Amino acid sequence: MLIEAISTPRLVLFPLTVDQLAMYLEREADFYRQVCPASREILTKPLKRAIGMKLEKMIPAPRQDLPWLTYWLIKVPPDGFGAGMIGFKGAPDECGEVEIGYGIDSAFRNQGYTTEAVGGMILWAFQDSRCNRILAPDTLRSNLASNRVLNKLGMRVYEEKADTLSWSLERDQGSAA
Repeated sequence: MLIEAISTPRLVLFPLTVDQLAMYLEREADFYRQVCPASREILTKPLKRAIGMKLEKMIPAPRQDLPWLTYWLIKVPPDGFGAGMIGFKGAPDECGEVEIGYGIDSAFRNQGYTTEAVGGMILWAFQDSRCNRILAPDTLRSNLASNRVLNKLGMRVYEEKADTLSWSLERDQGSAA
């Protein structure tokens, strides 16, 4: 997979290959030595499960869909420390919709990095003519930081439940990204 990294003013979003994701799951210390130092906090059981599911989808996927399927490491210069992960849950569907997900180490929160990373991914996604709408469904109301990020980027709530908000951004809405 030869996918270009995405650069934002303060970050580099680095797409991980199948081999790198597998290494992150199976040989974490090798990943830190061979790919880059990264937060140990972000490799949680739910992320490990999600990486396993991503790998199952990535291996048989067409090459052009790999950037939509992988996780992108949020690298913070100057050291290139992997402070978080971001990605989509697949290529745009028949309606042109994709779901985004992300997480960042607590030491890097409240510094605008997540907003910048999500904004960079939004700009990248809308360069693909297949992508018309980005979704962030079922965001916990109690996750004030994530809701603030989505709001800052111009996403709009399309569904409210007792404990969650579901957000979307359409290509023609424009964004603050």
